[in-house]
Amino acid sequence: MKRHRSILQVIFALVSVIVPVNLARAQAQLPPDAPLDAQIKALYKVTKFGLDSGGFTVLSPGTILVIQKAGILGVPPASVALGNAVYKDGDLKQPGAGQRMFLGNNTRFLQVGEKVYVQKVDVNLKADRVQFIIVECDQCNGVNQPSLHKSAVSFEFAKGSLATADPMHIEDTISEVLSLDNGNNGQQNQDQNVQQSQQQDEQRQPPPQQQAPPSEPASIQMGMTVDQVEAALGPPEKKVTIGAKIIYVYKDLKVTFTNGKVTDAQ
Repeated sequence: MKRHRSILQVIFALVSVIVPVNLARAQAQLPPDAPLDAQIKALYKVTKFGLDSGGFTVLSPGTILVIQKAGILGVPPASVALGNAVYKDGDLKQPGAGQRMFLGNNTRFLQVGEKVYVQKVDVNLKADRVQFIIVECDQCNGVNQPSLHKSAVSFEFAKGSLATADPMHIEDTISEVLSLDNGNNGQQNQDQNVQQSQQQDEQRQPPPQQQAPPSEPASIQMGMTVDQVEAALGPPEKKVTIGAKIIYVYKDLKVTFTNGKVTDAQ
């Protein structure tokens, strides 16, 4: 009996490791027979938004998701209509040209790797569809100009399958397009922002000025005239005339001229 109990304990421990942490937490707060929509909504906590002096803002952040597939079209937060991307049988179908024209030009496709909030989760058992309303997590993505674009992503399942589906299977399907944020991408974005900021600072700095090569020291030679010496050394600090000799006194040099030409330098 004790041996069977030990085996069951090991099996239970292994199963506990395999079950996703976020899903286990969500289900731990719900009874085992909780409705499917309640289990899904417990896994994806909704973010509350509101208005302040700066406009549309986050009041209470919820679950952060990371986009895994391209084709999700975002519209401004004030827009009533949404671009709806549909995921079915492993294929994400982006909004058509007609819908994009109706939504206007102030839209953009959200990129793979961008992070988003969950604004709303709708589980429709009759239509076998789970729909997410998502909003850009500008703070997570490290953008300079917040935009809070929002979009809709619908996950369609086989007819009659959603009502009896395993919540883990639904979460696996959703994660193919919108995966739960594990926290690593935030650090990566922060490192990229720091690197970009350093590069911008380097670009703004003026190029280092090239120093002119040191000039060669002035030199004089025997036989140079007075004008040539003054051109090389400048005017002397003192002039001394002794008969036919003229002595130019500089700070560290004495130049003697005889008959107008250099005959000695000390």
